[in-house]
Amino acid sequence: MILLDSTYISPLLSETLYEKDIVMCDIQRKEILGQNLVEQHDLENVFRSEELIIMNSEEAFQLLNEFHSQANITKVANLFKNKVDFRKCLSKIYPHFFFLEASMRELHHIDTEILPYPVILKPSIGYSSVGVYRIDNKHEYQRVLENLVSTMQSGSENYSTDVLDTNSFIIESYIEGQEFAVDLYFDDNNEPVLLNVFSRMFKDEKDMSDRIYYTSKKILANYLAPISAFIARLNTLFDLRKMPLHIELRMQSNGEFIPIEINPLRFAGIGTTELGYVAYGVNPYHHFFEQSKPDWPQLIQAMDDKIYNFTCAEFDHDLKIDSNFVILHDQLKKQFDHILEYRHIPLESGSTFAVIFYSCDSLEQNNHILSLDFMSFVEKKMAISN
Repeated sequence: MILLDSTYISPLLSETLYEKDIVMCDIQRKEILGQNLVEQHDLENVFRSEELIIMNSEEAFQLLNEFHSQANITKVANLFKNKVDFRKCLSKIYPHFFFLEASMRELHHIDTEILPYPVILKPSIGYSSVGVYRIDNKHEYQRVLENLVSTMQSGSENYSTDVLDTNSFIIESYIEGQEFAVDLYFDDNNEPVLLNVFSRMFKDEKDMSDRIYYTSKKILANYLAPISAFIARLNTLFDLRKMPLHIELRMQSNGEFIPIEINPLRFAGIGTTELGYVAYGVNPYHHFFEQSKPDWPQLIQAMDDKIYNFTCAEFDHDLKIDSNFVILHDQLKKQFDHILEYRHIPLESGSTFAVIFYSCDSLEQNNHILSLDFMSFVEKKMAISN
């Protein structure tokens, strides 16, 4: 079953759901599509009868907690969703990793002298890069707090409390190293099945955005096996059988992996997971619902040497989005050398107005995309006076 946010459904996901006749629960209407379920206990029974559950939006957490709260996957998912609880569990593996929890009020009274800079400040329950800051010293700490209140107020207008907690925060050690994003599920033996391995690229050390993910033959050949071996350690801490996950982690200079966060019951959002389908032909939804494994040696051997990339063009987070905006898509397209797919995202879908898959021969193209101000491709309609 998929908990479906119908605000935006990617083409590949839509095709897979209908091809495999997957049970779809509309999270806005709280009903199974194609059926006339009106009683709450009917929906609860559907949840109990479904062996595989995935979502395409974190807004589905509200429905999961309402109708499937006692299930193991819900309890584990909520643990992962809460970054403080997540760090507490990981302390068994990383006993010296620094983190602390604070309310919005408590953030203003923390002794900033004792923080092990650089640190990351972010919501305990959050989504995307909303409210995420790298802080290098006590002076930056004060500047961040000045911006945090307005940022979280804007975020609360776009996300439910199941997705973004505007009052509880975590301060934790900044994790150095190359960052990766991994889509996977755990099979019936509680072993990980990797479906995607992407690297992330940032404009600078302060950049916390989700702007660019990329992958290549070299990335898969070098990192698929060690990342898989690391993730397998999670089964010593949790029962993750048949759970889909999107994991973000960094590899330090000594080769050690440290997870940044685990996003439960979903793959990379707004279609990002489909970069793997574009680059090496892996449909992650197909493998999850079939509980099958990609043939990685064959897939890697068949790849060319190009770099395959994903970017999402977003509005500024504090912008109130309405139908009066005009997106200059044709001008934005000209910024890319080789577009593989360009998706127009409806304005009502949220903060993203375009998703672009593209290929390149070097990372120079990505440096250019990182330098773009996407708001320069957004115009406001002129008001017409009588």
